[in-house]
Order: sequence, then structure tokens, then C-alpha cells
Amino acid sequence: TLLSRLASSADVAVIATPYELGLDHRKLARRVASDFDVALEESRAQGLAPPAGAPVFRVGHSLGAKLLALLACEAGAGEGGAPQADPLALLNFNNFRVADSVELASKLVGEMQGGGAAPYGGAVRDAFAFVQQLGVAQGVAVEVSPTPDELAAALAGYAPAATAVFTFDGDSLDCSAELLAALPPTAGVRRFERAGSHTAPVSLRLAVSDINPQLAALLGGGSRTVSIGDAEAAEQLAEALAEWLWPAGVARPAGATMLPPAVGAAEGSSEP
Repeated sequence: TLLSRLASSADVAVIATPYELGLDHRKLARRVASDFDVALEESRAQGLAPPAGAPVFRVGHSLGAKLLALLACEAGAGEGGAPQADPLALLNFNNFRVADSVELASKLVGEMQGGGAAPYGGAVRDAFAFVQQLGVAQGVAVEVSPTPDELAAALAGYAPAATAVFTFDGDSLDCSAELLAALPPTAGVRRFERAGSHTAPVSLRLAVSDINPQLAALLGGGSRTVSIGDAEAAEQLAEALAEWLWPAGVARPAGATMLPPAVGAAEGSSEP
């Protein structure tokens, strides 16, 4: 997988921070940061992570990349609890509204069904349409916070001095162009273009019986396995991330800590 290959290639410790999906993305981001802090302290206490002072690099995929960007904006604004301006790597950055996220879910279901057209993609869209209509009827907005426009405005306070943005040529769900346009000149951005789709960094192979029962039913049930992502693309991406972490000529310190909350999202939710 991406994380295990990265750990060996870059000689880093990895803390993956899973999370449950929700509409309040600021709340999700702060929870991810808090969970990481707890996990890091516990890892240090057990001798599994390097001591305080070792460099921290943060890697996020898709929605997780948005969560890292939100934390970086809070750090730049000096808001309490925000992490320091550590270098970030943002993979397949996604900043969709809820309605657009349905397309992401439909594509994911299609890939899990073998990469072809998703027979149940329409069911996913219909289910969301029903929920949205019910919300309107009850006077409840079904939308993420912050919205794409609100995040774009907040990015003026983006803090990290080093940011790597990884885009993929087959990713129709990527919002990196909007991200790059909104980031301030001080962000110190480097863009890396690679081959692959939105789920290229994920690379998971699971038995249908081991996943959420509702999703298993959507996929047809049974004892077969389903695959997400591209193992070869994930390995190549791990090497590219290792080169970004430790460029040629830069000595690697004895122990570095890798924080990828977004990558861990695949473990904790349906978001790739």
C-alpha cells in the first residue's frame, strides 16, 4: 500500500488518522488533528515514534487534503488548537459540494464493481436526491461547511511554507486548479502531475464480507473480493513522496514522523 511503501522508502514513521464523514469539515479537521496528537504521544511513550523535535510532514488525499488545508488556514489565522505550519502534500485535492460528492461516490461504487459502468450508481444518486428533498421540506440545508467558495476565501491565510500538490491525469474529481488559484504566493507550492485516477493512491483489496453491510449489498454481496485504486500507481507515488520529503542532497535525520490523515480516511469512512 501507499503508506507501508512510503514508510520503508522514506524511512519514516506513519500515523494514519481515520475519521467518520460529516458535513462540518472544520469539525472533522480539528478532530483529525486532535486524534493525531493523542496517537503521537502514545506512540512516543511506547517508543514507536521519534521524540519531540523530529520533522512532521502531513499528507492528505481527496477530502482529507481539504481537511489539512483547513487546518493550515487556521494555523495561519492563529486560531487555537491549529497545528504548526508543517509541510503538506495534497493528493487529488477535492473541494466538492455535497451534490458533486454524489458523483464521487458513484464512481467509487463503479470501480468496486469492476471498473465498468456502475449498475447501482443511479441508486446512489436517487438516494441523495431523496435526502436533499427531505431536507428542504424540513428546512434543513444539506451542504458541507465550509463551501468551496468559503474555503477559497479562507485560503488567503494559508500557513505552510512548503506544499506539494499531486494531480492525476485521469482524475475528473480533482479540484487542484481552484486550490492553486486561491493559494497565496507565500504558500511555496510545487505541483506534481502523475498518471492515474482519483483512487490511484488508495490501493485496497477487500472481501465483500469485510465491508459495511449496506455497501456490500449495493455491490451484490457474496464472498468475492473488490479492489480500489492501482497498486503500481500507489508504489510509484510512494517513491515520489519520498523524494519530496528528502530531496537529493538532503540528509535524512534519524527518525521523522509522517502524518497522513486523509490517506487514513479510506480506513475510517467511505471517502477515498
